[in-house]
Amino acid sequence: MKARKVTALVACALVASMLTACGGTSGNEGEENVAFDPEAKTTITLGAWTVSQNPEWQTMVDAFTEEYPNVTIEIKEYSADDYDKQLTADISGHQQPDVMPIKTMATYYTYAIGSGGFADLTDVAQSYDGDENIDLSALEIDGKYYALPYKNDSWVLYYNKDMFEKAGVDAPDGTWTWDDYTEAAKELKEKLPEAGYDADSVYPTYLHSWMATVQSFATAQSDAYDQFFAADFSYMKPYYERALEWQDEGLTIDYNTAFTTKVQYQSQFGTQKAAMMPMGTWYISSLLKSQKSGDSDDFEWGLAPIPQNPDGQTSDMPMTFGDPGSFAVSSEISGQELAAAKEFVKWVAGEDGSKVLASIGISPAYTSQTVVDAFFSAEGMPQDQLSRDAWQKHDRGPENPVGDHTQVIQNLLGTAHSSIMSESQSIDDALAEASQNIKDQGAAEE
Repeated sequence: MKARKVTALVACALVASMLTACGGTSGNEGEENVAFDPEAKTTITLGAWTVSQNPEWQTMVDAFTEEYPNVTIEIKEYSADDYDKQLTADISGHQQPDVMPIKTMATYYTYAIGSGGFADLTDVAQSYDGDENIDLSALEIDGKYYALPYKNDSWVLYYNKDMFEKAGVDAPDGTWTWDDYTEAAKELKEKLPEAGYDADSVYPTYLHSWMATVQSFATAQSDAYDQFFAADFSYMKPYYERALEWQDEGLTIDYNTAFTTKVQYQSQFGTQKAAMMPMGTWYISSLLKSQKSGDSDDFEWGLAPIPQNPDGQTSDMPMTFGDPGSFAVSSEISGQELAAAKEFVKWVAGEDGSKVLASIGISPAYTSQTVVDAFFSAEGMPQDQLSRDAWQKHDRGPENPVGDHTQVIQNLLGTAHSSIMSESQSIDDALAEASQNIKDQGAAEE
């Protein structure tokens, strides 16, 4: 599916309350591109968050500056929780870092079109024309590119090989539907206690409290993006029926407990409190790190394709969801600073940068066989073919479908998710209420 584009007019409306001007032109617009000179002493800044917890930032900086020692990259750390708010203020004040990570696709379109805060990177993107190892389609706006991906996370099924084996339950084989997943969870619930696991604290699976764990799978696996923007959410009902069945039958911690006690998905899977768990591939790096440090238990684990829609598949490949992690370049810089920033973004998006990220368990944007081999050579990575296929071979829809009224729709669907999973409203009533509220606000497409 092609990503929906936000027009400049709409983007201006979105950022009007945040930015001092709308429709501003890029500070480096119209300038002749200066070729990157690796011999020139150049300093650029890189925005980041939780630097001490996420090794990817410093790893990228160290590897790039080792290759280009005349370039210095200074990290400007933001709050992880308030990154978008703080970056908005910096862009408004023309003080954004030279290279900026993008947290959400909605933010990308807003900043690129509405504020003029991002430089045009179309020339860099064109260097990857015809390269099947990287997908830039989600970042294209009216034939131009204002960012390049450096990582591509998708949702997969993590499973504990040891727990499945001890319980005598068949492990995922890559063909599961959500009905198969449910049956396996029921079998695990019966057999895990017999294998010595505590029935009161160990669950067959873990469904995190995020709305994406139900809604994004429903939208992607039903190819229901037109329905999403039309505020017709009936396609979500079977997914919610299954999610309620899982919690009502004790196959996972219930939503109210997970939400109110702030259960961490890392601890549920990492300390063997859940035999399987749908989660994004970003967790791979954290799991490897925590197993090495001893914060997680030492056990054999693997990846499997996310279970598919039992009512019919929309793709020949397993369908999942996820958004790219991308870098933009400031529109306020020029000369060698602009050239160095572009070179960094190009390097990170390409094979060399991707090999570096892959070596620490980060799912990179560029997926040549060399990069795949580097990813699975990381210490602690599962080596089975199913894990490789789950990571590499799938189709992916966006977690955050981007359109004129995405934020309004997502906010109201978030309320519906809480009402359904807390069982304070029926599925039909909660989805109908969200739909009507969206229509009342003029946010539904005809």
